[in-house]
Amino acid sequence: MDERKRTTREARSHAELLAELEAMEARHREWSLKRRTIPDEWYRLHEQTPCAPKKTRLTAAFDADVVRWYRGLGRGYQARMNAVLRAYMLAVVAREIDVERDGSGQQP
Repeated sequence: MDERKRTTREARSHAELLAELEAMEARHREWSLKRRTIPDEWYRLHEQTPCAPKKTRLTAAFDADVVRWYRGLGRGYQARMNAVLRAYMLAVVAREIDVERDGSGQQP
């Protein structure tokens, strides 16, 4: 740009340009983070039936909308929930995800 001062219209357009570029960068960061953190296998999780070790029966309470969504996937929804929980556990153990300790000194 030349050295002259911007007109009001030019200054407004410049500010809008900067805001649009920031929004584009934010969208790109969000997309990039999603691509880095969500393994490709998760997009095929509904097709897989995980072969898992011995199961432990547990009574747990989940949010109603979460249960409704998983049940909507059809047969094997509990195995899919387990696969998501296992992936999170492995990501924490591998230190791909940082978690705060609960005060007991043990990592969840």
